[in-house]
Amino acid sequence: MENNPVNNSGEKNKNSKALLYTIIGILLALNVGLFYKWQKSDNEKDKQGTELKTVSTDLKEKNEALAEAEHLLEKYRVDSIALSKHDKEVSEELMAKKNEILALVTKLKKTTTADAAEIAKLKEQLADLTSQLAKLQQENKELVAVNAKLEEDRSRLESENQEERSKNRELSAEKTKYKSLAQRLQASAIKVETLKKRWISGKEAGTKKAKDVESFRTSFTIAENNVAEPGNRTIYVKITGPEGVTMTNPGNESGTFEYENAESKYTYKITTAFDQEAKQVAATTWKPANTLKSGKYTVELYSEGFKMGGTTITLE
Repeated sequence: MENNPVNNSGEKNKNSKALLYTIIGILLALNVGLFYKWQKSDNEKDKQGTELKTVSTDLKEKNEALAEAEHLLEKYRVDSIALSKHDKEVSEELMAKKNEILALVTKLKKTTTADAAEIAKLKEQLADLTSQLAKLQQENKELVAVNAKLEEDRSRLESENQEERSKNRELSAEKTKYKSLAQRLQASAIKVETLKKRWISGKEAGTKKAKDVESFRTSFTIAENNVAEPGNRTIYVKITGPEGVTMTNPGNESGTFEYENAESKYTYKITTAFDQEAKQVAATTWKPANTLKSGKYTVELYSEGFKMGGTTITLE
């Protein structure tokens, strides 16, 4: 039996179409699967992006909350120190709130993740602490104002006391000055003789010729003074020549004494007892080492920084 070419050709066409449909079906199935996987992957990426965004937001809120907590804790420290300067302490409630925040901050710093509930709790506590610190700062401000007023009053009183002390010192100085003036000794009946020795008898005789003078003899009386303390007194005798220079001899006979806040030279000194009664002081003699010149000579008496009196004598 011979094969029919027409039948064979039709059979081949059917087989080719079946194969083509099969291939198309397989390709469609692959495309559907790939689309499904792509869609699923895209959804997962969106989910992961959302989760990452959420985590990022939480971390940002955590860091911001921690930064605010650090700021408030430092503010608490500064305000506490300021309060202690006024001898006051932070309230137990505020101290407990600070400790709670410090514990929560420490906990959050140790974790890498951000717990939304803990962050919310921290923010709530920070808001409370901010409110209480505002009250604390107001209290410090009021204390500063009070202290400033007290310091102003203290300065004013100190200034007034200083003025009073200054017045008291001035009065005391005046009192001391007047007391000293009242206690000073005064000399009266001051007598100065210039003497020479006679050749024949060797006795002393008065002379007014400068070249003949061998000695000065001075006598005086200390006036009565019931205010001055009794006791020994040193009296400085100062003899000044015509040139205005204090007369002295070589050696330890002369020296200096204080008068009107300055050092002044004396010719010689004597010591005598004083018992508040008027007293005639025995005459004292001083012999100049050099020949005298004509002119006016001044003899002055000083004791305890005051001038007792003086007199002058003129020599030819």
